[in-house]
Amino acid sequence: MGTKRIRTDPADGDFDKLSVPPGFASLTSFYLKKLENTEESCNTTAFASASKEEPILTETTLDMDHMVDVATLKRSLGNRPWILNEKSNHHQEESDSEQSVKELSSETCLPKGVSRGCPGCSNCLKVTARWRPGDAKIDVLEEAPVFYPTEKEFSETLKYIASIRPGLEQYGICRIVPPPSWKPPCCIKKRNIWESSTFVTQIQRVDGLHNQYLHKKMVKIYENRSLKTGLKHGVGKGYTINREEVGCFGGFESEPGTEFTLQTFKKYADDFKDQYFGIKDKVLQKQSKLSVENIEGEYRRIVENPTEEIEVLYGENLDTGTFGSGFPTVSNPLEASDYQKYLKLGWNLNNVPRLPGSLSFESNDTSDLFVPRLHVGMCFSSFCWKVEEHYLYSLHYLHLGAPKIWHGVPGRYATKFEAATKKHLSDFLVGQPNLHDKLVAKLTPSTLKSEGVPVYRCVQNPGEFVLVLPGANYSGFDCGFNCSEAVNFAPIDWLPHGQNAVELYREKGRRTLISHDKLLLEAAREAVRAQWEITLLKKNTADNLSWDGFCGKDGILAKALKSRLKSESNRREYLCSSSRSQRMDKNFDVAVKRECCMCLYDLHLSAASCPCSANMYTCLNHVKQLCSCAWSEKIFLFRYEISELNVLVEALEGKLSAVHRWARDYLKLTLHSHVSRDSLQPDSQAEESKVKVHKSRNAVIFDVISIKAEVKAHLLREKSKIKELKAKEKTTEPRVVSSGIAKHISFLLADSPSEASSDTSSASSSSDSDDT
Repeated sequence: MGTKRIRTDPADGDFDKLSVPPGFASLTSFYLKKLENTEESCNTTAFASASKEEPILTETTLDMDHMVDVATLKRSLGNRPWILNEKSNHHQEESDSEQSVKELSSETCLPKGVSRGCPGCSNCLKVTARWRPGDAKIDVLEEAPVFYPTEKEFSETLKYIASIRPGLEQYGICRIVPPPSWKPPCCIKKRNIWESSTFVTQIQRVDGLHNQYLHKKMVKIYENRSLKTGLKHGVGKGYTINREEVGCFGGFESEPGTEFTLQTFKKYADDFKDQYFGIKDKVLQKQSKLSVENIEGEYRRIVENPTEEIEVLYGENLDTGTFGSGFPTVSNPLEASDYQKYLKLGWNLNNVPRLPGSLSFESNDTSDLFVPRLHVGMCFSSFCWKVEEHYLYSLHYLHLGAPKIWHGVPGRYATKFEAATKKHLSDFLVGQPNLHDKLVAKLTPSTLKSEGVPVYRCVQNPGEFVLVLPGANYSGFDCGFNCSEAVNFAPIDWLPHGQNAVELYREKGRRTLISHDKLLLEAAREAVRAQWEITLLKKNTADNLSWDGFCGKDGILAKALKSRLKSESNRREYLCSSSRSQRMDKNFDVAVKRECCMCLYDLHLSAASCPCSANMYTCLNHVKQLCSCAWSEKIFLFRYEISELNVLVEALEGKLSAVHRWARDYLKLTLHSHVSRDSLQPDSQAEESKVKVHKSRNAVIFDVISIKAEVKAHLLREKSKIKELKAKEKTTEPRVVSSGIAKHISFLLADSPSEASSDTSSASSSSDSDDT
């Protein structure tokens, strides 16, 4: 049976249709991928590499330089190492995904250096690979700074972190060594956790971290699983696959391993290290004493120049709410009674996200993000280059075990870091511009340094903290069995970094894990409440003073809100001239997080919809992409008007009239309700409030009466002076009290905010200086 050829000469003006052979789908594009002869390419240090894909096009897309005989090509498949891939063939993709681990291990051509399990035991291992000290790879890196806080400095966690942050930004990470008195209990060593709590490990191929071939395979797996997961969820454009959905672990593909307890995993990890480094071999012990530098040099050799397959296990992101925390928690009565000192201490990672001055108001969106996580490692287990979600701060504490080696890149070099990633991983980032966020290769420090990216080294010992600043990239590995705990947190100075992160996520169509606008507005409201209590009630608590410190025209809160308001105002002014604008329901995003169906941007502050698309919303940037309906049909939802947000900005800048207005109209604060609310506080100060509530109320009333009396006396003095002036100079006009002073006098003499408002409504508006 003959087969027609495709005439691809553009001068012909038309093309003959292709007769499709059996087994081939029509109207689709195909790709040819040439594979090297495996017998010639396999050796102990190199892997088979795939050449660039070259399309052979049918009716839909045509190669203008060649003519392709498909039948001839099909016959040649039997004796040539060519693979015909159809982009739309999902069956082959599923097969690749299911057998990914087998393919990775079979095509590397390296001898196995670690064998796990036997007929009688699944947790035993035999290590045939051996330490090669003569081939060690050493990178000379500058050390990250180390801080030694005093007892007094250490007592205020966020204040101390804020004090070291300016000098730390050029490094991105640092090590914090607590004072000698810091001796917290290690709660995971208790019998019920150490011997009973189990976790599922992940298998890591250390020798594959730096190998381009493996990464190409993993890109294939990533694409397959992304497609299947997207189809499973019934979503199309804009769906973002997260690390858990594709099984991406520590920056590379992983396979679930065996289940362990901490006790059995320590035995396994120690056995691996003993066999690999010959620690029990007396001859090797005499030749060299094992140090952190020895382990680091061997790790670098395995990554860059492997001679065997090295598989290790690692327990990542264990939920402390389920597994248990290394620090005392309130939920455990025994820990609460035995370790009162460390239960409420700021350096207890369970407390850090909710310290005064830290943002953690949301209960649903952020509940998982701000929960501490446990990490259990062994020698060579790795965490590849990553940056924290939303550019949050992260604090890491090493409870016990062997040291952990860190590498950090400052956030200011994020652009160069991304450029280096794309340059050295360009082969498999083609067509997947966002893939490096999910699957980042183990770029060596020397590679990054050659691209102008500084890398700093840090060795964390048990009992020490490592602090990672917003936007910093970091990676590292373990020198042996250890257990660490980490948590994200967001102090006020994080707000500009968080805004940059959500804008970047919008550009990449990446789902946000927290509502940045909700955090920002909640922080602004708390600051206004604090200013109101300080101004009117003279309630100078530590919490109020802390919030007040973030206010002012140069304060971080006012600047952050003003910046966000500027972009929001521009979008509304340009897009929302329609009369179909309405107030957003206060419960719009309470039960479910609302996102733009196009770019996944959070819609807490504003959104757009259309009657034709129920329960579908977009941000103001993608209103036109929502549907094809006329612009007049679109509905715009706003939580606040721009004028209302401007009042909030003025309140944060310190304008007293704006503070009183926002507190009264939006926080519903009045003197009577505030005193009543304080008397019913359910927190630890409830008993003290009950005892002093009567005195507090009397004191507040007395203060207001005293202020009124003082103002009246001042007015009488002013009147007498005016009379004296009139008597001396009858032609001189009397002095007039300025409108700004008149407004404050009216507010102080009024018995309620509403009375003050009515008294001052006739007065002319005053300047900021008059109000102050």
